Amino acid sequence: MRVKDIMNTPVYAITPGEPISRARNLMLRHRISRLLVILHDEPVGMLTKSDIGRRLDQAEPQWRRRPIDQIPVQLVMTKSLISIYPDATLSQACELLLENDIGGLAVSGEDLYGIITKWDVIKYFSQSTTNIRVSEIMSDFVAVVHRRHSLSHILQTMEAEDVDRVVVLEYGGRPVGMITNSNLTFACMSGAPSRKRKMVELPILAEDIMSTPLITIRQDGLAVDAARLMVEEMITSIIVVDEDEAVVGILNQESILQATITIGEQL
Repeated sequence: MRVKDIMNTPVYAITPGEPISRARNLMLRHRISRLLVILHDEPVGMLTKSDIGRRLDQAEPQWRRRPIDQIPVQLVMTKSLISIYPDATLSQACELLLENDIGGLAVSGEDLYGIITKWDVIKYFSQSTTNIRVSEIMSDFVAVVHRRHSLSHILQTMEAEDVDRVVVLEYGGRPVGMITNSNLTFACMSGAPSRKRKMVELPILAEDIMSTPLITIRQDGLAVDAARLMVEEMITSIIVVDEDEAVVGILNQESILQATITIGEQL
């Protein structure tokens, strides 16, 4: 399978000087999560939903207190654009995505042809006939918190374990939800009182901000079924449980990409 066979076309683009508000509107209108940034018909960067959320949340001086229709794309975009040839293999695309820890690649040669993302790979993998089991590709480390743990404890756990998500457990160890960086961004949104005052009158607990219901899959299930669930539910990871519903691992986008590399031309 070649990159050109599953890449996205047409390419939606924006220029560096256009405002973030237009980029957001384009993403919403076309239901996409990234835009190529073009200057004089040449790609110079990429802008994703994550870029917008992460950079604006930093509240740095160049865009602090400025409405998004006055913030140019060039202040927020990722400038180190990585591309791949359309005739490259799917495995080569996965290797580039994993090595550079990015969500998408520009597909180009003499011209710009499209974009290939992690989601494109996962969608393709979900339609394959491989019999790889979830237990073969999952990560067996999962950071957990209790549903009554405070926001402060959650932040400390995520920093100490160097993870971007934690599973929330009920009494008895049953998994009931997940907290990601997105949940935390919502909980810590700008507009809270200044540091000289209390941020909140009541403590925020894990159960207040976790995402539910929690999507799980059995460890003896097929990896293609996990990928299909990820596509259907539009989630980037699935918690893996055993026959007693105890958490034993996590399967994420990177797991699927690594499996694609391992299988290679069999897909």
